[in-house]
Amino acid sequence: MMLFERNYRGFFHSIFHTWLALFISAACVHRSFQQSNNVSTALQKLMNDDGSKLRPNHGGDPVFVDLGLRVERLSDVSARSMDFSLTMYLREYWHDPRLAHNSTSHLILQGLDVDMVWSPDIFFINEKSAKVHEVTYKNKLIYILPNGSVSMSMRLSATLACHMSLEYFPMDSQTCNISMSSYAYNDKEMTLHLSEDAVAIDTDMEIPSFKFLKSEVYNTMMPFSTGQIKGNFHICEIRLAFERQMQAYLLTVYIPSYLLVTIAWLSFWIDARAAPARITLGITTVLTVTTMTSGILERLPIVTYAKAIDIWLAACLLFVFLCLLEYAWANYLVVLEQRRIKKRKSLRFTKKKEETAKGEDINLDACSETIELEYLTERHLTALRLDRFSRILFPVIFAIFNLIYWPYYLNKGDDILLDK
Repeated sequence: MMLFERNYRGFFHSIFHTWLALFISAACVHRSFQQSNNVSTALQKLMNDDGSKLRPNHGGDPVFVDLGLRVERLSDVSARSMDFSLTMYLREYWHDPRLAHNSTSHLILQGLDVDMVWSPDIFFINEKSAKVHEVTYKNKLIYILPNGSVSMSMRLSATLACHMSLEYFPMDSQTCNISMSSYAYNDKEMTLHLSEDAVAIDTDMEIPSFKFLKSEVYNTMMPFSTGQIKGNFHICEIRLAFERQMQAYLLTVYIPSYLLVTIAWLSFWIDARAAPARITLGITTVLTVTTMTSGILERLPIVTYAKAIDIWLAACLLFVFLCLLEYAWANYLVVLEQRRIKKRKSLRFTKKKEETAKGEDINLDACSETIELEYLTERHLTALRLDRFSRILFPVIFAIFNLIYWPYYLNKGDDILLDK
């Protein structure tokens, strides 16, 4: 009998606990369904409202929108097209009392559902092209908190214009902007704000040809007036400072041009009478520097001022061209020497014939050697003396040019970077 009562009580307790668990689960499901139904009802009510596409507090105080930006990747900082590309996460925060709901957790809208609610019309002022990523799902979502606070996030890629000053290229530094503003709402309808803490950019990010230094945030106003529409628009701007890495230009431009100028100086050690060797060497170096200059200019935009690399290549071209002109002068001196020797030989031969007629016997070969020795000891500029003088003059002038060029442009580049 006692065993039966014990089994009966255990069976009753098991049924009671099972029923209690089912009741609690049903209550939770009912509550979750009721919360979801409340949220869906609130969204449906908002969509059926004729003013659902109007900004929050329409006709009243401006809606405050706080912005945030996280740069995932920076690439293609191009001097030729004056732009740069980046992939980023743009975040927007505002409060819409119409979206308040009774749920204890936040509501998430994704993809096309994001268009169900009003969102700020933020655009990039210096945009060339942009897109929101859609693989594998549209990278755009909205968090709606129970009190109506809204957080919107999207992942997008954009190519933004960046005006660059290239006077000190490739020892230059550049500042590019990410400028955001509202397209339709002025300061009386929408207030935009971007803080330093809301911007996240990795300073160790690898960028081709550039080194990222720092970023600065500015909140400014832009007056706008057209017809009856007037007002000031908030602008949130992030200024990115870059420093160009010139190691590649040292290896591909400066060091090869140094070698070409040095090769052109080798002609000063070649006999001026060896015309094919010196002409070939001079023309080859001139054409090589010209080709190098053309290749550099193809990668840069056409500007109305001279860049640092233009001045360098022009100086190198001038030096190798002057080496070619120096040979032309040396060759002229060789011809001039031969004419003078021939003329003096003719005079000496005539004098010998006159003296022979008078009965004096003079050795013609000895006279010729004497004439040449006397001519070489005279203080005339000869091709050999010109080459010897050029061997010293050209390297000295080129060294002076380097002593002026490098300190000037390197210090100027540092000063501009500090100013920026």
